Amino acid sequence: MDIDIPTQIRNLFEGIRHQERMTHSSVVIAIAAILDNQLEHALKHAMRSLSNNMYERLFDPFRPLGDFAGKIVMAYALGIISTDDFDELEKVRNIRNRFAHSSGVLHLGSPEIEPIFLTLKRPSTAVPTMSPPEVFLACVRVIEEHLKAYLATPPGGPELQH
Repeated sequence: MDIDIPTQIRNLFEGIRHQERMTHSSVVIAIAAILDNQLEHALKHAMRSLSNNMYERLFDPFRPLGDFAGKIVMAYALGIISTDDFDELEKVRNIRNRFAHSSGVLHLGSPEIEPIFLTLKRPSTAVPTMSPPEVFLACVRVIEEHLKAYLATPPGGPELQH
């Protein structure tokens, strides 16, 4: 059996590149899921106390707040997130959707993704040596900190406090 070393090396490098690109997808989808979960917590924090059945009627799939888009819009409508956070979350959602609904292997530099990715607001902590997934995480961390600050406020939303 002949061992074609150059072909094996080329295949190894292609496999590494493929894995790195898959990492971009995994990072984006996982972070979007975390943000979705945090938005749900923030929305529940803003609401009066409800039964589990009522929460299910609101947050289960195919219900009013059962998807990422619905939670983003409602969080904005209730003043939980700012206009800037709304815009950034919409970009994250669009990037996530492109990864999730693609039949090909995409990465943050793909023509379908990069134009949106480049419009994400970079925090001052983002440095040129960061990898694209690290930049994505740094951009999202700002939103996460705003949600964490909101969750530190008294429950029930300001309009319900008397």
